[in-house]
Amino acid sequence: LVQGGLFSGYLGMPSRSDNWWATGDVGSLDEDGYLWLQGRKRNILMTGFGRNVSPEWVETELCSEACIAQAVVLGEGEPHLSAVLWPTRASVEPAEVANAVARCNERLPDYARIKRWVCADQAFDSASGMATANGRPRRDAVASAHAQALGLRMPSINALEREETV
Repeated sequence: LVQGGLFSGYLGMPSRSDNWWATGDVGSLDEDGYLWLQGRKRNILMTGFGRNVSPEWVETELCSEACIAQAVVLGEGEPHLSAVLWPTRASVEPAEVANAVARCNERLPDYARIKRWVCADQAFDSASGMATANGRPRRDAVASAHAQALGLRMPSINALEREETV
């Protein structure tokens, strides 16, 4: 939640009548009063072992590796996390990506480590349908396109329809 006169609402919407605004971000304040953002609340994954993981945190770690340009972390309800990766250049060898994932995993706790990964066959951009117009990954599209290669269980359309009608 944020508060203050710097934000009065979105264009075309009425001004906020209260002083608090739910941003949808997950964060924490450190002992010095600095705010650290960990990700978006709606993106949090709950693993099959009940651990909540912010995929943006793991994606940032993956993208800190020189050979990884983009990453989408998946694993809702799965026993481990998986990633779809887009290398920084076409000449990146799979062994280089594997070493980068291994280095990243060394920096992460066991519940946030990547067990399976694949390189995407197209960039995460709006032209491919893998990202929105402003560049945010479309996690559902990335998951659907790579679920079989990662061995992910995808909910059936009928299951999704049942959830919506409940």
